[in-house]
Amino acid sequence: MMSRSLFLLALLLFALPAWSQGQPNRAPSNANCFTAKEAEAEADVRAGIRLREILRRCASVDPAGKASLDDWYAFDRENADRIKASVEMRQKALDRITKDSRLRAQNSTDALVATEKPLEVNDAVCKSTYDVVARLKKEKWPGFKHYTRLQQNLLPDEIPICRR
Repeated sequence: MMSRSLFLLALLLFALPAWSQGQPNRAPSNANCFTAKEAEAEADVRAGIRLREILRRCASVDPAGKASLDDWYAFDRENADRIKASVEMRQKALDRITKDSRLRAQNSTDALVATEKPLEVNDAVCKSTYDVVARLKKEKWPGFKHYTRLQQNLLPDEIPICRR
């Protein structure tokens, strides 16, 4: 009699909630994390914002910075469709992950603002960013993807990435 009671209790605790939702009792889906493709899109967006913001700051303190900023804007125009696709994929992921959040807009920008605001530019930062832009001029999109893969290595500490 005791084992039957334990069975019924287990049935009530585990099976009924799943039946009431019309789904079998299984592990959660990827609703609350970035898939590999979405994490790649997030890295694209962050890398683009980072490059643009550093170049803007460098252009304001270094006369040579204006040319690199103009090169970035040219790259941005040439790859507008790809960049737009990454922005849209990122936004869909953020909408899915934060769908119940009242602070959705804030959540989508917090990490970017937090990482970019304290950034100080100096000769070394500007010159290394000019080197990245020179690589983009030469290698085009593959050069950008190389840079975004470096950024993507930092993402597991900053965003929820699905394990699979």
